Amino acid sequence: MPELPFLHPALLGLGVAGGMAWSALAPLRLAGPWAALAAGILVAATAGLAGWTPWLGELRLTAYAAFLGVAFLVAWWLGRRRARAAGIDDEHVRIQLIVAAIGGILGARLWYIIEYRGEFPSPLHDFSGWLTRAADLDRGGAVWFGGLLVAAVAMVVHTRRSGVPLVRWADCAAPAVLAALAIGRLGCFANGCCFGRACELPWAATHNGVHVHPTQLYESLVCAVLAAVILRIPPDRGAAAGWSLLGYATWRFINETMRGDYDVKLGVGFSLSPFHLTSAQWFALPLAVLGGWLVWRARLKAGDGR
Repeated sequence: MPELPFLHPALLGLGVAGGMAWSALAPLRLAGPWAALAAGILVAATAGLAGWTPWLGELRLTAYAAFLGVAFLVAWWLGRRRARAAGIDDEHVRIQLIVAAIGGILGARLWYIIEYRGEFPSPLHDFSGWLTRAADLDRGGAVWFGGLLVAAVAMVVHTRRSGVPLVRWADCAAPAVLAALAIGRLGCFANGCCFGRACELPWAATHNGVHVHPTQLYESLVCAVLAAVILRIPPDRGAAAGWSLLGYATWRFINETMRGDYDVKLGVGFSLSPFHLTSAQWFALPLAVLGGWLVWRARLKAGDGR
């Protein structure tokens, strides 16, 4: 993977986090993109001057990052088309894309840090080393559900503050997120992460010389099909968002049973006798419930003629 001399990725990561925090906490009139950029620069400069992170480092150019960039562009394009049909202006879509990108990356990284905390120095004994390692985003390490959680919360907060109908916007965003995930999982396949258990199926992929389930491609295909189907549901009462959550949560629960990258670190999951599920499976359960509730709610509203 080629590397380019640049500002240290940890410094850039802290800048992104600072900008997002400002956008979320500042009064709406002061939470514009330029103010967020200034806040991010201030946070990054403070970290560099305090010696918490190095100033200079190297950026890694990876196929995963390229797929991630394409995924965000596709999500923006689909979300904007849906939003226009629902009477939501382009500016809201643009800001939501920024909020989702920043929140998604930070949330995915935070969940990874929590689950793989044994890989990181103790912040109590080596704060600078821990911060540099934790904020070094381009070295890899992200968990999808962590990104979904933080991005969703940030998007809900911004949507509420903007006065845009939340359920209508969720209907616009949900299939766009699924399409983006379909592309992002291709990046996982190229990166060699999120691989499956050993199998001897004709379509098995090879990981470290072993034939395994291509779980990344399974998820990519399922998400693409879900997105195509749900795009046919008009954005209005929450049905599109509900079916998106219900469909993806159900699939993810199943796909986790074929994953093979959990045996060392994530395999312990969260135990609750007599069940033993991974963290992603536990997260999928409330998502499925929420999705089912949104579908039920949409049908009630349709029956009332609203």
